[in-house]
Amino acid sequence: MKTNNEKDQKQEMIENLYKMAVAERLEEIEYKDNDFYVKIRRPGSKVKYVPRAEYQQAEPVRQEATEQTPTAAEAPVADFKTIKSPINGMFYRSPSPTSAPYVKEGDTVDANATMCIIEAMKVMNEIKAEKRVKIVRIMVENGKPVNANQDIFAIQDA
Repeated sequence: MKTNNEKDQKQEMIENLYKMAVAERLEEIEYKDNDFYVKIRRPGSKVKYVPRAEYQQAEPVRQEATEQTPTAAEAPVADFKTIKSPINGMFYRSPSPTSAPYVKEGDTVDANATMCIIEAMKVMNEIKAEKRVKIVRIMVENGKPVNANQDIFAIQDA
């Protein structure tokens, strides 16, 4: 049985590995010892980390559906491509509560521009545009949980 201190040390190790990957602009970093394995891929990759089962995130966050009447300006999302969340976590539109959002509906963003942050296990994962796109709709409210593969932006090529 792992103690809380051992789990805290491993969590800190994951955070430090991620910070190092960002600082060194590494696309991927891997670490393993006798009973622990972690592989971190930077934003744009589908997997952010792969720890052993006891370090896996809890059950995926479930959201209740709400009825909303679309406005005339909103086209059906099916008409557009979408960007999906690569991981479970909390969706943030800006780097801090007092900062301006990274993107707004109607913005055109260049490739590699940060579009949002998804916080998972106290690690801030920047989600970046793979190519130049126009943001048609932001499909998640700021500060709300998202599941892996959930649509977060409706986009069109710019």
